[in-house]
Parts: sequence; structure tokens; C-alpha cells
Amino acid sequence: MARRLNSEIKVTPNGDWVFRGSHIEQKDILEYFRKNLKDAKDGIYIDNEYGQFSEEGYLELFGYALNLIRVWEKDGELFFLADSGEELALSSLEIAADRDSELFARKKDQVFLKYKIARNVSTVLGDYILESDEGLKLKIGQKEILIPETKEGPEVSLPEEFQGKLSNPEI
Repeated sequence: MARRLNSEIKVTPNGDWVFRGSHIEQKDILEYFRKNLKDAKDGIYIDNEYGQFSEEGYLELFGYALNLIRVWEKDGELFFLADSGEELALSSLEIAADRDSELFARKKDQVFLKYKIARNVSTVLGDYILESDEGLKLKIGQKEILIPETKEGPEVSLPEEFQGKLSNPEI
């Protein structure tokens, strides 16, 4: 069984990753963290395995930890590239607008882990978005997908067992 711990990593409102007050700048480390983020019933953690040991290092999010950085159409389906290296089909995602009317995506089987949609991707998606009486929709071929407006944001708290200190997004 994996050991659970507070990783002491926070994602700031602008998407920077911070550990104990220091910005994490190393691209290879950020790539590893993004690639190993997992959605759990009580938060988001980095799945870290080494040898026979395994740990789940929980994060606190004040901003989006993942980004969709590229989009393309193939065989009537939209695909996205995330900064975690994942290629995701639109059919595996839910697209919605957050409380600030910014688009985000989430895998259909996840609760907390969300992808911010980069500006260049939003620009391309603009060619597929139409307004209707029901609200905004993505139209790919003959298929239309409603883009719900939510009151959600990117914030995810630490699980209760790790709470106790006041959190500051700038730390």
C-alpha cells in the first residue's frame, strides 16, 4: 500500500509550481510531476514509485496544474496534447466554463484534476464553438456538445489529514 503524505507542493493561481516557497523551474521535474498526477476521492496526488516503495504526495491547488497546449482534428474527432505529454480525445473529456468563464477540460472519470485550455487552443476551438438557446456548444461535424457553465475553479484542498496550517497560494 502506498504511503500518503503532504508533498508540500502548491500550484499558484497563475499555474506556477512551488515547493516550500521556491518555484520549481526544472522542466524534467515538472514533466515528471504532471505525468504522474492522479485524481483521488479526496484530492490530487503525485504517484511516486521507486523500487518496491510507493507514495502518494498530495498537492494543494490554487490554479490549474495541467494545460491543454495543442489541438487538432483527425477523422472527425478533436484531439488535445497536454503539457503532461498525454494525447486526449475530446470523447474522453468534458469541456466546461469555470466561474470566470474560462474553458477547462476534465477527464470524464475524474473529479478534481482539470486542464486549463491554453489561449492558442481556445483560439482554434473558437472555430468549433457556436451559440445556441441552450448556451455554447462545440460542433464537430454533425455532433454538438453543450459546454456547461459552472461555478467551479481550479482549487483543490489537501485531504483533511494534512490540513492544519493556513494555506497561502504565494508560498
